[in-house]
Amino acid sequence: MIQKPEGFFWAVIGAFICLLAWKTHLGSFREPGPGFVAFLSGLFIAGVGLIMILTESRARISPGESSNLSLSVRSWPQLFFTMALLFGYAILLDVLGYLLTTFLVMWGFFYAFGGRRRAFSLMVSLIIVAVTYLVFEVWLRCQFPRGIFL
Repeated sequence: MIQKPEGFFWAVIGAFICLLAWKTHLGSFREPGPGFVAFLSGLFIAGVGLIMILTESRARISPGESSNLSLSVRSWPQLFFTMALLFGYAILLDVLGYLLTTFLVMWGFFYAFGGRRRAFSLMVSLIIVAVTYLVFEVWLRCQFPRGIFL
């Protein structure tokens, strides 16, 4: 029996992102268009959702058991919390900038889902922000939103 709706939710979100990206110019691998990265991101998100569906269904369905869909009440708060963090990230990215917004969102994820350990959440969030900043901003010279650090 499938008990968690997250896999289905992420597969639908990924497909929706792919659909929206397809409407823009995708381009090619040599000359990517504005929808290229969004399309690949949508494929990745949909793929993760499908993997979640498959692993959950393989774990829950035995040969003699029926496959009724029931949604777990416990997973809904986690799903809404994740969506709220991602929605807040999208809204605050230009306002606060990449460094601060990414740090806050990563800290929120690690604190909420990592056992509420403050020091661990802070350290891992700082490492993620530092590594992504060094790779993309310094090494690859991609410009992140500056936000309040103009």
